[in-house]
Amino acid sequence: MTLRRPETLTTAVATYIRDAIVQGDLAPGQRLPEVTLAAQLETSRGTVREALRTLADSGLVQVEPRRGAFVSQLSVRATWEITSMRALLEPYAARLALEAAGSDPGLHAEVRAAFDVLKAAVTSENPDPVAVADADVAFHRSVFARCGHEMLLSQLETLQALSRRIVLTNQISSADAPTLVAQHAPIADAVELRDPELLESAVRTHVIEAGELLMTRMAPLEPTRTKRATPTTFSLGRWPSGASPHPRGTAARPARR
Repeated sequence: MTLRRPETLTTAVATYIRDAIVQGDLAPGQRLPEVTLAAQLETSRGTVREALRTLADSGLVQVEPRRGAFVSQLSVRATWEITSMRALLEPYAARLALEAAGSDPGLHAEVRAAFDVLKAAVTSENPDPVAVADADVAFHRSVFARCGHEMLLSQLETLQALSRRIVLTNQISSADAPTLVAQHAPIADAVELRDPELLESAVRTHVIEAGELLMTRMAPLEPTRTKRATPTTFSLGRWPSGASPHPRGTAARPARR
């Protein structure tokens, strides 16, 4: 029987590497050498290897046989997969949270406070992309954190980390500040109205619209984009809403009232 390394140490190493990736300190495609990381973090190669495997499970790291570990490259397709999963799971989690809250004003207070922080981060004189991304994540978490579904929360935490990394890697956080506020407002309003169906719809609409904006920004930077794609489609599957993903602004969408 061999002595197992403390799981807390492996978790700490995984958290350190994850934060470096999400904050942009480690670029997409960058190699993650076990020996260098072990020396830098003053731990063993085995602990680093376990941490990298954990991050590979969440999609942040890609482990290639005989080549090692690398920071994952995020493509338009990967962005669609991440966003479509969020569009499927997050509205449900938000509805569970709102129904669980009942008449308790606590949820509304938390969501409104998180929305105020997001607006302040976005509308500051020189918006900090990291601060905006953090505020965006915190707002969404405030909406669904009370859902009481631990497995669902775990999945959403991973998806949010991946989404945040896409935003920061493409430096999109502060590019559409007014739009960012306007897209989140219906979510906060639905929580205030205590309307589960309206909240589900608002969350799903926002996640999909934000995903299409990200994909549109990323598409020109992807030289290997499939030739089957036309100027009005990404040639992917459908969103949970039933709509087909398309570059933002190239196809008609129903006007929001």
